[in-house]
Amino acid sequence: MFSLWEKQSFLETDVIVIGAGITGLCAAATLKEQSPELKVTVLERGILPTGASTKNAGFACFGSVSELLNDVNVLGAEGMVALVEKRWDGLQKTCQRLGRSMIDIQVKSGYELIF
Repeated sequence: MFSLWEKQSFLETDVIVIGAGITGLCAAATLKEQSPELKVTVLERGILPTGASTKNAGFACFGSVSELLNDVNVLGAEGMVALVEKRWDGLQKTCQRLGRSMIDIQVKSGYELIF
């Protein structure tokens, strides 16, 4: 038997997003921005997210050199550039949504050692 709260929260929803990390919450927020009438439910297995959002030491990027080279091999040069643009746009959207000062974003360069 489901309670009224359980029925309204879990059974009467249009979209269920699995995971309350940065990707899941951004997906849910984007869905609501694009279609405010949607009933969006976010499910997380624990009290707090414990996936990739909590294990990346606050690091966000649009791809390392080796990752971009792999993307060229898989997607071609134009496909890689299109993917980098989407990643960059996603980072910018995250900064706009959360506020650059709130997330303390710092634009830095990076290095990759290839042997």
